[in-house]
Amino acid sequence: MVKKLQLKNGLKILLLENHKSPVVSAQVWVRNGSADESKGEEGISHFIEHLLFKGTRQFKMGEIASLIEGSGGELNAYTSFDQTVFHITISKEYSDTALLALSEMIGFPKFDADEIDREREVVIEEIKRGLDNPSRRASQLVFSTAYRKHPYRLPIIGFEKIIRKISRKRIVDFYQKRYGPQNMFAVIVGDFDCKAMENSLKKYFGEIPAYPVKKIRRPKEMRNSTPRVAIEMTDFQESLAHLAWHIPNLTHADCPALDVLALIFGQGDSSRLVQRLRIDKPLVNSIGTSSYTPKDSGLFLISFGFNPANLNVILEALKQEIQNLYLIPPTEQEIAKAVAIIESEEFFGLETVDGI
Repeated sequence: MVKKLQLKNGLKILLLENHKSPVVSAQVWVRNGSADESKGEEGISHFIEHLLFKGTRQFKMGEIASLIEGSGGELNAYTSFDQTVFHITISKEYSDTALLALSEMIGFPKFDADEIDREREVVIEEIKRGLDNPSRRASQLVFSTAYRKHPYRLPIIGFEKIIRKISRKRIVDFYQKRYGPQNMFAVIVGDFDCKAMENSLKKYFGEIPAYPVKKIRRPKEMRNSTPRVAIEMTDFQESLAHLAWHIPNLTHADCPALDVLALIFGQGDSSRLVQRLRIDKPLVNSIGTSSYTPKDSGLFLISFGFNPANLNVILEALKQEIQNLYLIPPTEQEIAKAVAIIESEEFFGLETVDGI
């Protein structure tokens, strides 16, 4: 049974006791991602994710990671279009250590000017590595083509020219406007006593300042009336392509059907596209489908690696297979198999405190 509570500073918390193994997963989700940035701030959310590891009021550079790893735990974070997440998995004996570390990172970062400058170079190197990655380049091209107004068109990691110049003041201002406890929630799952955990959460997270949260209005994407095509010539040996269609966001009633369709059409060796274009006749090096459903409207994607000499044949085969979805709809057997696979993946995910 999930227990919900809210601290006086506005932080909402979800608690779920699970005594299957002596482990606790503690996570803080910030309702802020790269799609909430303004012009001139592109990449600031991902940059702040890095900087929250670089010292707090209680911990110097590197001490938080050392504390968690020295307690046998794992600490990490990620930034997406829609949220930034910090998470620790640790033995139940050190659950208070995890709460202390997370509350310090989230609530009391130092933003030391020297550390900001050092971390600029780390993020810039990450940006450069992305430019040398064919999968990342292809993914960025499909998003910048599919979205013309919405910030999903921009890379989460941002741009070198922004990261190199953005000031400490702007970083701190953005943090204080978007990382207040009212714009976060914490999730604690694992082997603990709920009442004792509540007291610890109040102790560690209760004093985080309740900065006023700046509301963000994201621009809506216009419907495109004609197909868009984008081609980028590179020196990569690998050729990649995406076909994309706009689909609704995560809360739409069609999303489960789109997930099932993606699995039937192009996930696994028995899927239609893999059978027709990879196994029956090896036209592609790889192929797959996915249903990407974020906070705002997403994309249904067919992605494949190919030999450029075969492109026209591949596109004609894809056209035929897409038409077959109308002419030969998914059978009851295909649907049942897809649903069973999705359910199994969900059940397997619940075997760990992180998955829960």
